[in-house]
Amino acid sequence: MASLSHDKTNNRWRVQFVAPDGSRRSVSMKATRARDKGQSKAAVFKGHIEELVTSVSSGTRIDSVVQRWIDSLPDKMHMQMVAAGLLRERKAPELNRLDVFLTKWFSDRNGTKASTVITWRNAERNMLNYFGADKLLADITEEDAESFERWLKTSEGLAEATKRKRLSICKQFMQSAIKARIITQNAFAGLRTGNVTNRKRQAFITPEDTRRILDACADPEWRTLVALARYGALRIPSEVRDLKWDDINWKEDCLHVHAVKTEHHEDGGDRIVPLFLEVRKELNALWDALGDQPAEYVLPRLRVTGNPNTTLHRIIKRAGLPPIPKPWQNLRATRATELEAAFGAHKATEWCGHSEKVAGDHYWMVTQDDIRRAAGWSVDAHLVQQSGEDGGNTSPAISYAHEKTLVFPGSASDCETLQPVLMGDAGLEPATPSV
Repeated sequence: MASLSHDKTNNRWRVQFVAPDGSRRSVSMKATRARDKGQSKAAVFKGHIEELVTSVSSGTRIDSVVQRWIDSLPDKMHMQMVAAGLLRERKAPELNRLDVFLTKWFSDRNGTKASTVITWRNAERNMLNYFGADKLLADITEEDAESFERWLKTSEGLAEATKRKRLSICKQFMQSAIKARIITQNAFAGLRTGNVTNRKRQAFITPEDTRRILDACADPEWRTLVALARYGALRIPSEVRDLKWDDINWKEDCLHVHAVKTEHHEDGGDRIVPLFLEVRKELNALWDALGDQPAEYVLPRLRVTGNPNTTLHRIIKRAGLPPIPKPWQNLRATRATELEAAFGAHKATEWCGHSEKVAGDHYWMVTQDDIRRAAGWSVDAHLVQQSGEDGGNTSPAISYAHEKTLVFPGSASDCETLQPVLMGDAGLEPATPSV
């Protein structure tokens, strides 16, 4: 416990306490002209010191009231606290401004992927619009953060998943400020920021609807792009932008895919995907259309165009289908669902390049066919069938002898050699431009 005494000679209130290192320390504040010489304020001062000593000694979070008191301390008083081992030195005052801090935060992260920076910038824009450029980081309270969360939902109209993503980035900003010793608490720490899936925006795209979309494409290059998403489960555009003809191993029926999104993982983002029949068909047609001068990249136009999302929405409309939310995501999710049903979770996630948890949260769907099959399923019939198959004693043996395992330790040559097989000299250049 701290003690409070009045120094009549200097007319100051002095608080004595035991610092976290075990030494006896003291800090003082000037007495006022009030009747009690500011004793009530000095008592509050003493209480804050006691809470600060307890927090530092136990490693617990500083109370928000105490934090506001710390932020309001004059520099001279703050340095007394630093000397006593209770606080850290303040950073340059300008870094405490929201706009200045965020500018430095982004400059420290040059070289980050453009798509990631765009996501970060959205959160930056929200914070600056709501709090103002000159808002001090230390002045952002937990109540402010909760009000900001409500503003994102009501005024900005963000969906729950988008709102949580923005808050997660804001929390990241504030955590960086803590590491830089600009602030001591993260006002966003208590907000829910985990990933959430909006099931209302999931759509299973049937083979019939896929055929209609493919028929509405203007040329073989666009048909191939749709097929790679729907039947190859590739991420669009990141996983097809750098896809080369050399990445396709026609002999081994597979293609090498590099995922920019997961290249920080242990496998470097590289995986092998089966050359599914539907994908092979469109790749063959595209190769024939290229004639004698195939490009290095499978989809060269995609490398110089922007987001293909707008074009796909037009194609879906031309196909006579209702609008599909997140069409590229749902094309990939549809294939992920089919592969899990046909080959099991292990193979499906290996080919799609995500974990089972991610697949369960964001990709796998319950289809109408699942519901119809379940409606006609009987546990009694299932038990009778199982008993007849295994003689009532043992489970049926499962053989994988017919399966061929492809090993890919990190280079395209390991599916054996990923070289293109010439499809012949026949073929025409695409007759029409991209939509």
